[in-house]
Amino acid sequence: MRKDILTLRSFLSEVRQVIELTYPLQYSVLAEIAQINTRHQSGHCYLMFVEKDGEVVVAKASGVIWKSNLFRILNKFKDAVGGELREGMKVLFTAEVRFHELYGLSLNVVDVDPSYTLGEFALTRKKILAQIEKEGLLLKNKQQPFPMVPQRIAVISSGSSAGYEDFLNTLDSNPYGFRFAVTLFSAYMQGEQAETSILNALRECALKDKMYDVLVIIRGGGDNIDLHCFDSYNLGKAIANFPLPVLSGIGHTRDETVVDIVSYKKMITPTSAGRFIIEKVKDFEDYIENLSGQLTDKALDIIDGNRVSVKEKERHLNFSTEFFLHKKSQSFKTEAALFKTNAAQCIASRSFVLKQISENIFSALRIYTKGHMGFLERQEDRVSLINPVNVLKRGYSITLKDGKVLKDKQDVKEGDVVETQLYKGRIRSRVEN
Repeated sequence: MRKDILTLRSFLSEVRQVIELTYPLQYSVLAEIAQINTRHQSGHCYLMFVEKDGEVVVAKASGVIWKSNLFRILNKFKDAVGGELREGMKVLFTAEVRFHELYGLSLNVVDVDPSYTLGEFALTRKKILAQIEKEGLLLKNKQQPFPMVPQRIAVISSGSSAGYEDFLNTLDSNPYGFRFAVTLFSAYMQGEQAETSILNALRECALKDKMYDVLVIIRGGGDNIDLHCFDSYNLGKAIANFPLPVLSGIGHTRDETVVDIVSYKKMITPTSAGRFIIEKVKDFEDYIENLSGQLTDKALDIIDGNRVSVKEKERHLNFSTEFFLHKKSQSFKTEAALFKTNAAQCIASRSFVLKQISENIFSALRIYTKGHMGFLERQEDRVSLINPVNVLKRGYSITLKDGKVLKDKQDVKEGDVVETQLYKGRIRSRVEN
């Protein structure tokens, strides 16, 4: 075999030696975890690290955390960050470069710096909040008017979570006997599907916003690392624009997520969210009771004041009435006396006038009677002159036919019987010619 020709094994062996000589130390490397397997049957943890330019992978390397270091590294990271290493996470780790003729290049991870990961989370959160603030949405949900009696409650949570059960138990066991109507909009609260699932629940609830007073987002249990799905621009914007005040009860105390910051109010736990709602209803009840007490006191004050005023007016009215009656009584007596005097004078005056009138009437009546007596006497003489008896007495007669006076000879014919009335007696005659 030619001396310048190497077998693959020989060549890779020389590469290994060069790498070991060139990179003999431990190096700090920044990369994103593309794959991780912490439960390999060997007890070791195998990883795939990548570096991206946007969405394009520009570098890739496999890595391993030996079983002897795994427990220490994972616990250190979890204690600091609040969760385990996972895919998609950018980490700063210390590694030794190793090359194996059979397995190729590998990075042996001997430590992970959790402070960098925490810083990345904080930086991402800061950028998202800056964008939301730039759009004028940071305080929008906090400016929503909070209902005085929040009893119709929409909840976004996992229906099987302990946090949701704690929330319901808190409301149901309130010591004041308040009743609440709770509607669950189920969603994943951790994992890769959490953001999309919560956004869908928000959209569904927003379509029915008139049916509810407040929205509560509840997450119970899980690692703190799972909270980073709540450091989302899309979630933050959706909550900022939500038509109801939003209470975030996603259960952590260390940091505030984007969801916490843009919500109407952050609650440490689902239980504290329930207590907050109960306190709001109790505040309203206390307000009404206080208002009722004030109203009662005011009414009593008004009644007492009016009672004094009424008594004062009663005294004034009694005095005024007595004075008025006394004055009117005196006036009436004076007017009665004056009326009596005037009446007597009027009666006396009218009596004299009546007497004069009576005398005048009698005098006129005598004159009138005397004048008419002469007229009647003259009329009597005239009547006497035309009295048929007196006429007959003077030699005149009256001819009758059938008891009727004859005035025209044409009223009789030959043979008719007529009677002639004389002063003394009657003569019956028969007409001949």
